Amino acid sequence: MFKDLDIFLRAAAAIRQGTDPYSIPNLEVFYPLPFYFLFIPLVGLSAPIVYALWSALSAGVLLAILRQRTIWVLLSMPVLLTFLLGQVDIVMMALYAALCSGVGAGVALAFLALKPQLVLLLVPWMVWHWWRRDRRQIVWFVVVLSALVVLSFLVQPDWLGHFLARSGERTRAAISSSVWGLLAFLPSALWLPIAALVAAAMIVWVWRKDDFDLIAAVGLLISPFIFSYNLVPLLALRLTRNALIGFTGLSWLTFVIAAWQLNDRAAVLCTFWVLIVLYSQRRNRRAPRFGQGGRQ
Repeated sequence: MFKDLDIFLRAAAAIRQGTDPYSIPNLEVFYPLPFYFLFIPLVGLSAPIVYALWSALSAGVLLAILRQRTIWVLLSMPVLLTFLLGQVDIVMMALYAALCSGVGAGVALAFLALKPQLVLLLVPWMVWHWWRRDRRQIVWFVVVLSALVVLSFLVQPDWLGHFLARSGERTRAAISSSVWGLLAFLPSALWLPIAALVAAAMIVWVWRKDDFDLIAAVGLLISPFIFSYNLVPLLALRLTRNALIGFTGLSWLTFVIAAWQLNDRAAVLCTFWVLIVLYSQRRNRRAPRFGQGGRQ
């Protein structure tokens, strides 16, 4: 248990000691350096205390966002895996919720960008949206993200090269819970161009819809580095109780398939489920566009 949280803590401890975390043998340090800054305050605490604090924070975020609907997703595999691994994706739900509400949205997007696979499509869409309606959020986003990046270079000037050389995420696209993993049955010569075309077509389609929820879902669907626990932020979107129950049930089916195939590809079906539900809800209610009434 808490395998990923232990990795984050070891990387944060290395940064605190002035050591390059990307040089630690057999440590899966695949995120940008400023991501690990978030865990420096926990360095030095005993492991049981860190585990308890992180689990309590994750549970608090889940309850604060979903409230009484928490019961319908608490046993979903993405949520369980996030707790068991000590991952950050439940905490990232809070940042998704901030984007939805508009409260501190620019700051929220800056911190979300520290786990870039979650916002490959959201970042450009949010900046485009804010350029038309609220440019102050762009300033907040740029200032906070720039401060984090500058600080990371002050701490370790050569971290970017080490990160790019060490990161194993790019080798996982064929087993990820995205269209890249879904299409990995194709011959290798066809897989990359066809998956890229499908991803491009989905980007064009959803960009025209100009809807935050659809953008968020498609963003996770087309990201090459998505795994089942990365789907937790989807639960912060406008989903009905029945949709959440369907998500939980489907997540167990995909877990069985994943255990059989020894990879995480099948979890992409959960994202497809969320996307279909969101699109159906949007058509039925003719919801206002993001930023035009309702959620800002």
